[in-house]
Amino acid sequence: MKWVTRRFVHVDRTASAWLIKNFIDEDAEFVFIDYPREQPKPEHGTPFDIKGVEPGHKDGKCTFEVIMEKYKIEDPILKKVAQIVHAADIEGELQKVPEAAGVLAVFTGLRLIAKDDFEALNIGFKVWDSIYAYFKAQEIKEKFKDKLKEMDRIARIEFLRSQIKSA
Repeated sequence: MKWVTRRFVHVDRTASAWLIKNFIDEDAEFVFIDYPREQPKPEHGTPFDIKGVEPGHKDGKCTFEVIMEKYKIEDPILKKVAQIVHAADIEGELQKVPEAAGVLAVFTGLRLIAKDDFEALNIGFKVWDSIYAYFKAQEIKEKFKDKLKEMDRIARIEFLRSQIKSA
């Protein structure tokens, strides 16, 4: 399915596209329009993160959070990712989540150096994969803390990698 959003993707749009591709529509294709000059049309695809469309910002929530609610995604790791996206995207919320300032800096720079939105999504997806893996690793470390204490550094990293890949 095609999904359409505004050009020059940033925090919420890259995170939302990543969420769509990984948890909703693995065959998702993305189309970028010059909003507000260009309005989304049905042939573009399903719009997201464009003023006045569903899913988009609603009731103080960013698009990522709205998409999670719409598709009833309850993954506890994604809920942590959503907190970062929210804090980095919603004005006045940045200080509420420590990681949000770094994420905002990365995606602000990415939108300026990427040759186009497709490259920005490709790189951005790796960033969101990494953030998801970071939180997943925290969960795994807690679950296997005694086992991990017995391992050296290399064995711990290999174990965490294998657990994250199998999750």
